[in-house]
Amino acid sequence: MTPTLKNHPWSSDTLFSKALIYVGKMEKTRLDDADYGLWSSLSLEFLARAALSHISPTLLADSHSWRNIHFSLGHEVTMKGFSPKSIGIKDVFNRLNEITPGFNNEILGYCSQHIERRNAELHTGEMVFSGLKNSIWLSRYYKSCESLLEIMEKKVEDLFEMPNVVNNSIRSLSDQAGKSVQHDISAYKKVWSDKSDDEKDQCRNQASLWATRQSGHRINCPVCESTALLQGSPSSSIETITDQEQDKVIQKQDMLPVSFECVSCGLKMNGYSRLYACGLGDSYVNTTIFTIAEFYNLYTEDEIYEARREGEASAISHYEDDNNE
Repeated sequence: MTPTLKNHPWSSDTLFSKALIYVGKMEKTRLDDADYGLWSSLSLEFLARAALSHISPTLLADSHSWRNIHFSLGHEVTMKGFSPKSIGIKDVFNRLNEITPGFNNEILGYCSQHIERRNAELHTGEMVFSGLKNSIWLSRYYKSCESLLEIMEKKVEDLFEMPNVVNNSIRSLSDQAGKSVQHDISAYKKVWSDKSDDEKDQCRNQASLWATRQSGHRINCPVCESTALLQGSPSSSIETITDQEQDKVIQKQDMLPVSFECVSCGLKMNGYSRLYACGLGDSYVNTTIFTIAEFYNLYTEDEIYEARREGEASAISHYEDDNNE
């Protein structure tokens, strides 16, 4: 009789629970932090192991000893000094690729690459995840997780705190609208190249003034390299930091780009898929700063209004949002 694998270290439920822990650590980390990528790679491994174990925990057993298979079935170790050994993560990926159609060669290739980044981060002096743009890997990470979750008959909301953000990111990989963006950019570049140098300088100056007065994340336009603006939607929970010495409360939130506008050349784009397709899919941080008094409502609205009228607002002023970290 085969014992039920309850709380077994190789059971699908136990491994999935550990993946949840690492996803939780990832989601509590800033998107531009190197640890965000590291936590994602750790969660990916345990999610893959959970998926393979869901098919059968015996698939995780190193075949060099029958005792590993015996242990994977839920039996106790019978030999002194024996330590059960599971297969390496590359073998996990290869077995999933052969057994399950959804875990295709494209996902296999991405997962292998992401784990290689993890190995280099942990075992060499290379800082692999520092400076690695999340637009390069994050959507494919989500897609890989979706594929593994499907094997276990689970959904993205079973793993991630903000499933809508995850689903939007996954759709960006296959959205046909994103594939047409390069054609649009080429057309705008042709019009821009026909302008004289004086016209280009004038447009760039106007764009710089416009972007300074608007709220959004300032970047360079892919067509004319003028200052342009991205607008975004929240893709993480809000992080609140209180600085007693500076009398400030700082709130930060990751934003996923949803629209772009450049008044210099006229280029406009809506939708993450289109922005992702032209290299503008990197998240950014929205930062809002309050005084401690304002944040905790230590003054009434009337008192704040009167203070501002009398020129004393420096003590309780609300800072402008900063989208350009």
